[in-house]
Amino acid sequence: MDKRRKLISFAIIASIIVFFAYQYYVSVYAAIKTESAEQFKYTEGVETVGTFIRSEMTVTSNHIGTVHFVVSGGEKVAKDGTIALIYQNDSASAAASRIKEIDEQLSVIAEIEGYNDSTAVDVDTINDRITKHINKFVYTTFDGRFSDVGSSASDLLTMMTRKQVATGEQSDFSSLKLSLSEERERLTNSMGTAQGSIVSAKSGYFVSDADGYENVLNSAELDKYTPEFLNSLKAENVESNVIGKIVYDYEWYIAAPVTISDSMFYKVGQAVTVKTDTTASPRISATIEKINLSQKGNDATLILKVSEMNSELATMRSGNITIIKDEYEGIKVKSSAIRVVDSVTGVYVVSGMEAKFVAIDIVYSTEEYTICSLNTSDSSKLRLYDKIIVKGKNLYDGKIIY
Repeated sequence: MDKRRKLISFAIIASIIVFFAYQYYVSVYAAIKTESAEQFKYTEGVETVGTFIRSEMTVTSNHIGTVHFVVSGGEKVAKDGTIALIYQNDSASAAASRIKEIDEQLSVIAEIEGYNDSTAVDVDTINDRITKHINKFVYTTFDGRFSDVGSSASDLLTMMTRKQVATGEQSDFSSLKLSLSEERERLTNSMGTAQGSIVSAKSGYFVSDADGYENVLNSAELDKYTPEFLNSLKAENVESNVIGKIVYDYEWYIAAPVTISDSMFYKVGQAVTVKTDTTASPRISATIEKINLSQKGNDATLILKVSEMNSELATMRSGNITIIKDEYEGIKVKSSAIRVVDSVTGVYVVSGMEAKFVAIDIVYSTEEYTICSLNTSDSSKLRLYDKIIVKGKNLYDGKIIY
């Protein structure tokens, strides 16, 4: 009987110990939740769809025959520079394209044969250069600099051929040069000469099509771009003899419709940054040129002046943009984790096995999160990658949490 009582007493005591141990675990350990202090950037701005207004002139051709372009869409062209040649038929145009390819190949071969760099025999050096040219080709394509893609590809081809020479895979180009030269001569004799040419009246970017807004949107009449005008925009019919256009002024405009309340954040002459969906120019600098109100006064159009141009921007008529008002960068903290201790605003972080209170300098705050000044060295303040205690009961400096 005594043995049974002892067992029951032991079970009761053990249960009490387990209960209080569990309560301690829940209140001290299990209730602790942390998040890493990460760097964060917040952009505050007005999102809208911008209409691009540029100085443009259409390029026409009334020639009989096949138009053979010698510049690509988005490529720069000089004043009086040749945009296209007129050949008798499609076969002659195809022959002209192939002759251009042959000339590029012969040029590469000539460069390789005349290359006397002693480091060319070092395959590791050549491999390193090939990697650099591959990266250049990829970045050129990704950035939308399509007019530079051909040059990047040619540089890559040249270096790869040099590797073939260095490794003995290719040492004599005589037969290849002879074959290419004979093909070139046959094509030249069969295609005949160009019957005419089309030149650019101005220097700028050549765009290989027209959208009918070239004369509808005029940068000399900025006052008319009200919200009502933008809503009523209609393209003109593009004549059949139009083969493209020239964007000839590097100073152009974006008409951006916004609400009247959003327009209050901006003033004429203010410098702003505009985020775009383009790969070549994800952020462009602009100036508020005009603020045109709607007739009812509940909407407005911001006219942004831009002074940079590239092939991608030259081909766009409209796109999603964000007109940035403010940008904040620092360490992101959950607002619910912030405490005030002895009139100091801060958070608790994990320091070893203890909780430690560190100060923060708030630069921007919302109900959900707060951005604090970036700090990497001062241990009395929140530092990048600190473990912030975002959930914990009865926290104080030095409290054992693990």
